[in-house]
Amino acid sequence: MNTQFKAARAENYRVSDRSAADIRYLVIHFTANDGDTAKNNADYFAREAPGVSAHFFVDEKEIWQSVREKDIAWHCGTRGMYFHPYCRNANSLGIELCSRKQGEKYYFAPETVKNARNFVRYLMKKYDIPLANVVRHYDVTHKNCPAPFVEDAAAWQSFKAGLIQLTKEKNMTEKQVKQLIAQAKTVYDTAESVPEWGRGTVDKLLSGDFLRGTDGKLALSEEMLRVLVVLDRAGAFDR
Repeated sequence: MNTQFKAARAENYRVSDRSAADIRYLVIHFTANDGDTAKNNADYFAREAPGVSAHFFVDEKEIWQSVREKDIAWHCGTRGMYFHPYCRNANSLGIELCSRKQGEKYYFAPETVKNARNFVRYLMKKYDIPLANVVRHYDVTHKNCPAPFVEDAAAWQSFKAGLIQLTKEKNMTEKQVKQLIAQAKTVYDTAESVPEWGRGTVDKLLSGDFLRGTDGKLALSEEMLRVLVVLDRAGAFDR
């Protein structure tokens, strides 16, 4: 994967020496500009010190790296509430997609989406990151970012479905592909199917009759489970 590099100013990120094993999430953002390029952004962060950063910028033609992967970019932190139990700046890479605008709506050029999809798949393989750990900035902090993938949830699902298709083209086994598809649309129907990080919360809600489900199924999406865990940690379900 050909990625060009232009280092951001040191004020924009935290110098670190984290290992490949420390990188567990890929967070997708958008630049909220109209017609910018990956190089524009890399140049800007090398020149200015706005106090935020991302590792990579993707446009229709190029990918530019601004922060080294072992360093910690400031791309998904918050002074408010986290809506993801684990994804933070310290264990993730931030990937900004250059945007376009029509009226009041932002969108991505198809070539940008294609380049981003190929690049994300490359990073997934490099760091052994599962599809479930490819998230939007919105999933971490509920910021409207990347707007084209937040305001149009189907576009986000299409992006992730494209990652599954790329996986198929890499000659993975049928079982592995099915596992990735399940990760992309995870719904927990029973307490036993809930991952360990959410099991205590679900057990508490079931025992307190907060959570009943429908037709014997919990039908809890991954995002809803994350929200419930955050609320539980904040004491919302304590009596």
